[in-house]
Amino acid sequence: MRRIYRNSFDTEGFCAFEVSYKYSNLFIKSCSDNRFEIFELLKKLIEQLESYISKRKEFLTSLKPIKTDRKAPKIANIMIEAAKRADVGPMAAVAGAIAEEIGRYILKNCQECVIENGGDLFLKLNRPARIGIYTNNPLFKDYITFSVNLNNQAFGVCASSSKIGPSLSKGKADLSVIIDKNTAFADAMATATANMIKETSDIEKAINFAKSKGVIGCLFIKDEKLGIWGNLKLIS
Repeated sequence: MRRIYRNSFDTEGFCAFEVSYKYSNLFIKSCSDNRFEIFELLKKLIEQLESYISKRKEFLTSLKPIKTDRKAPKIANIMIEAAKRADVGPMAAVAGAIAEEIGRYILKNCQECVIENGGDLFLKLNRPARIGIYTNNPLFKDYITFSVNLNNQAFGVCASSSKIGPSLSKGKADLSVIIDKNTAFADAMATATANMIKETSDIEKAINFAKSKGVIGCLFIKDEKLGIWGNLKLIS
């Protein structure tokens, strides 16, 4: 799959590279090109998940929260807990969870980084982040950009859509975007809110749900309507 949106990343001052293993393909901006170390970590995380799924099938298939398992690998429990908070199945948090685990590893030696995993982001920048979003809705296509300023703190930006990408969505949202300091939770919440939106009138319900869960911000698009709330500034 061609990820043409990666061509729009500002890579000035960063090493920029991709790391792939099985079904995961990461685009990374970091202070150094340590792709081989990151590959080994990505491989480890995916193999841990695959091994756990072989023992607990519901982890892969459930569309509802499942019980915490103290014997599960760390990455699996991160997903279970994030999904439980959002009231979705654990696989709704997989891209965000992996992105943050990779990002936290990079931040041991770098002050800044961006990890993009299937359109979901974990980032920590020493400047306000300017983020463009993609939708195939003709009223908003190539027009939506927002900024987030969390005073150099790391955070996640995750999206879900019934129109774009391979992820399962039970709603009809053109786009659901969630910003939170926990990237796995942002990923799970993007799915949960996208599931809610079947009509334009459901955007308000999705915003209220996101607010009740304490996220940093959210943005929703359905047909001719856009809803936005939280600590983000719409630029265009």
